Amino acid sequence: MSKFPDRSRGAGWIGFALAAAAVLAPGVAHAEPYIYVARAQLVEVGHSFANQTTATVPGAGVRAFQDPDAGGTERFEIRWYANPPGIPPGAIILLESIQERSPVVKNHVLRTTGKSAGHVRSTIEIPADEIRRGGRVVQWRVRVIWRGQALATQTSPNWEG
Repeated sequence: MSKFPDRSRGAGWIGFALAAAAVLAPGVAHAEPYIYVARAQLVEVGHSFANQTTATVPGAGVRAFQDPDAGGTERFEIRWYANPPGIPPGAIILLESIQERSPVVKNHVLRTTGKSAGHVRSTIEIPADEIRRGGRVVQWRVRVIWRGQALATQTSPNWEG
């Protein structure tokens, strides 16, 4: 018998010995698979009304006064932070709003097409025709959603729900 093991049969034994040592060694940390957890925070939600410019009445030389709800858009400027390493493409910024003359909750969706990392600024505008039908937004809730999970939520002070 040789003092050196037979290399043709030894490779299997070395693998078995390493596997057995990994299972039987108490207190040895084993490498766990990396599980990605997306995280985000809403920093600020700015709500403003952008009035449409007043148009002149042709031939009269005077400006016409407009109803504030007649023209313009409502703008929600959403500042949020995607924690490192960021959020892959496909995150959704969801604005749920209730208007003055409509008790129905309306959803406005903004989908991200690229990776979101660090400080992000997103803008959602509600068009003038929607404001004419239902009135101005009186209650709102903003959420950052990724793969069906709400990562961050912020509401107006009077939001009920």
